[in-house]
Amino acid sequence: MDLYTKLSSCVEELSSTFASRMTQYEEDLKNASGEAAHKTIASLSKDFTEFKTLVWKTLGSLKSQMELLVLGLDRHEMASRGKILLLHGLSEDRNTDPTAGFLAVVSEHLNMVQVASKYLTACHRLGSNTSRPRPLLVRFESRIVRNEVWRNKTKLKGSGLTLSEFLTKPRHDTFMNARKHYGVHKCWTSEGKIVVRVSDKLRRKIESPLELRELLVQYPVGEPAAVSSKPVTEKRTRKPAKS
Repeated sequence: MDLYTKLSSCVEELSSTFASRMTQYEEDLKNASGEAAHKTIASLSKDFTEFKTLVWKTLGSLKSQMELLVLGLDRHEMASRGKILLLHGLSEDRNTDPTAGFLAVVSEHLNMVQVASKYLTACHRLGSNTSRPRPLLVRFESRIVRNEVWRNKTKLKGSGLTLSEFLTKPRHDTFMNARKHYGVHKCWTSEGKIVVRVSDKLRRKIESPLELRELLVQYPVGEPAAVSSKPVTEKRTRKPAKS
């Protein structure tokens, strides 16, 4: 279980406990009877309302601080992965060295014959053996070479191979959820950040589940297509004329 999940679970458990106890407290107040207890109950009711407000305010503050803390740790972890790329779809062969397999892909598909093993500091498979080829993790000696390979990733189209950035789990989950809501072709990653095209002319970069939730509130699913129907229609009608 990752740090974010542990912290989230702790706060949610605390929230659930508070909610359960306050609900029981409210029920006890409602069921209380008798004139003698009227003044005491009224006072307790007021105190409870103030306490409940304080509790929810505290929980909200804790959640915000937790998300900021986790984002800071996540950024640090992502920075350590800045020189890494993942290659997906490359068949596994025990007789083929992973480094040699990657360099063959770079040379044949990306036409980057200048990339050699001296530019790599690590190259190995991720995860345990499965029926499907495991991702190949490649750590480059410098960001310059890594970025050159990354910029040429579109040349892999149609080959069954894909390159991706090595995202942390929170970012990967955020990326997958963003693609689920906005569409595969409207979401991609760049330098470890998730880029979302919320309209034809507007792109937003996000890094965390919190930022995605805020983005969904501001730009709900389906809204981009209805924001400015006339420009979209004109753009679509011009494309066939060019082709």
